[in-house]
Amino acid sequence: MVLLKLNRKVRMKGILAFVMLVLGFFMPFVAHAYIGVTIVMSVQTPANLEFVEQFNAELAKNKQVNLKVNVITLADEEKLVVADNSELVIALGVKALEAASKLKRSTPVLGVFTPLPAFNSIIAKSGRELGNFSAILLDQPFSRQMSLIKQVLPKAQKIGVLLSNTSLKYIEYVRDEGEKRGFSIEGGKVKQETDLIPQLRKLLDSVDAILAIPDPAIYNRETAQPILLTSYRYQKPIFGYSQSYVRAGAIAAVYSTSNQLAKQAAEIAIKARPSSSYLPLPQVPKYFSIMLNYQVARSLNIPLLDEDEVLQRMLESDASEDM
Repeated sequence: MVLLKLNRKVRMKGILAFVMLVLGFFMPFVAHAYIGVTIVMSVQTPANLEFVEQFNAELAKNKQVNLKVNVITLADEEKLVVADNSELVIALGVKALEAASKLKRSTPVLGVFTPLPAFNSIIAKSGRELGNFSAILLDQPFSRQMSLIKQVLPKAQKIGVLLSNTSLKYIEYVRDEGEKRGFSIEGGKVKQETDLIPQLRKLLDSVDAILAIPDPAIYNRETAQPILLTSYRYQKPIFGYSQSYVRAGAIAAVYSTSNQLAKQAAEIAIKARPSSSYLPLPQVPKYFSIMLNYQVARSLNIPLLDEDEVLQRMLESDASEDM
C-alpha cells in the first residue's frame, strides 16, 4: 500500500476528502470502545450480503472484540436507532449513506461503496463533520489506475478523462499522476447529458485510451452501453473502475471486492473509538484486485499479460514508490 505525505493545511471538506483519495492517507487508530455496529443497506444485493458475512468473519478473528452487529435495510429505516457515541453505523452505498447522514450528528457513520463526488455532496448537504462522518471510498487512487494503464498499454502517451461539473475539480490530480508515468492527460467536460457522446468522440480522436472514474453523472446504467460501443468503434480501450464495467466491455479495471472492503471496515471498527475525532478521514480502498478483459484486448489487438503478473508488477511499483 502506498503511503504518501499529507498536506495538513488543507481545510475545505471536499478538497480534504479528495486529498485523502489521491494520496492514500490512513490516520493512526486508537483503542476500541464501540459496543455495537449497525450495517445499513438499501437492498440485500449479493455484494452487500457478502460484505456483512466477511465483516463478521473479520471481527471473529479478533478474540478481544465483542461487537454486536445489527443489519437493516432502508425498508426498515424507522429501526435505524443507535446509541449515540457508542455505536458505529456502516452505510453500504450512496442511498444508505444519505439515510445515515440524517442521524444525530454525534453518531459515527462510515460509508462504503460510495464515490468521492457523492460523499462530498452528502457531507455538504447534511452539515456533518469529518471525524464522525467518513468513508472507504469507491474510488481507487489515480496513481493505482495509472499504474494499471502503464502495465496494459506501455506505449500509450495520451489518456482521456470525461468529467462533469462535480468531478472537473479533480483534473489536475489526474494530470499529476499521469505525468509521473509519462502520460499526457486530456479532459473532456460534460456539462449536460447531450454533451456526453460528442465529448467522448472528441477525446477518442486524439487519445490512446479513456480512463473512467466513478462519476454517476457520466457513468451509470443508461450511459454504459453507448460509451463502450462508441469507444469500440474508435478501436480505443476504456479502463473502468469495477468488475461489471470490465464484463460490459472495458479492457481492465482496478477494483476492491466486498470482502476486501469488509476487511478494511472491520479494521476501522476494531481500532477506532469515540472521542472528539474518532473515525479516520475518508480513505481509498486499502486492498485491491484487478480484472482484465482478454476478449476485448484481442478485438483491439492489444497483447495482455496474465492478471496475476500484472497485479504483481503493480504491487512492486507501489513498493518502489513507497521507499
